[in-house]
Amino acid sequence: MKNKMIWKIVILILLIGAGVFLSVRAEQKHTLDAHIAAAEKLITAGNYYEAILTLKPLLISNKKSQNQEDALWLAHTLMLKWEQAIIEEELWGEATDEKIEILNQFGANFDNIEINFGYRYGFLQRLIDTYPNTLKKPFAEYALIQSGYPVPQDDKTLDTLHAYIVKYEKTGRAEVYKVYLDIAHYHHGLWAMTTFSDHPEVTMFGNFGSEDPEKDRKLADRDRDIALEYYAKFYLNPYVLTDGFDYAFYGFKNETGYQLLKRRATFGWQFLLFGC
Repeated sequence: MKNKMIWKIVILILLIGAGVFLSVRAEQKHTLDAHIAAAEKLITAGNYYEAILTLKPLLISNKKSQNQEDALWLAHTLMLKWEQAIIEEELWGEATDEKIEILNQFGANFDNIEINFGYRYGFLQRLIDTYPNTLKKPFAEYALIQSGYPVPQDDKTLDTLHAYIVKYEKTGRAEVYKVYLDIAHYHHGLWAMTTFSDHPEVTMFGNFGSEDPEKDRKLADRDRDIALEYYAKFYLNPYVLTDGFDYAFYGFKNETGYQLLKRRATFGWQFLLFGC
């Protein structure tokens, strides 16, 4: 009889302990979820910077969780929105400088140098570093190839773009088609820099021709063929993606890079020298 009573007491203690444990865990989960919920409320009002601040406990934590993974992704998307607002609304000044400094302490990697201003996808990098199996990884890998720059800057970047195709081409992801366009722009740029090496906008950056015009022509033709090939691959995309480059800014209305290259228009070095 006595033993039965002891066992009842032990079971009761275990049940109470389990209940307290689950209650604490539930409260912790609720507290973490609350940060994301608070950020989402601020988003609807367009308060992107303030929304990121509410995520601070998750962003600076060394403890992995689904909530932290979600917060890193949310912080990345909010940074893009806030960066856009800074540029469009001309929110320059000490106040913005101080805010950028604070967000960089959370890992934003926001370059505040005037000539190279911009968010460098720090939250996105941390997302795939911390959560390598995240479903966002294919998107993140593409975005991080140039950390915010949509045009290849060197041969290493071009190699990385080709590696992305090898890895994801069979998935049919939209990013694969975007890579096709990036590669097309890169070779279009090389063709133009060689073909129009005497153009003032080209010569101001250097001498891209050689003393062998025939060699230059062959190289340019090769780049043109590759660019046309990848433009064609891009335009087969099922996502209705368009070449979003602002061609009208350069005086070409209702034309794409593909069309301009086909007719050998005096254009293309902009892709590499000025970016897009």
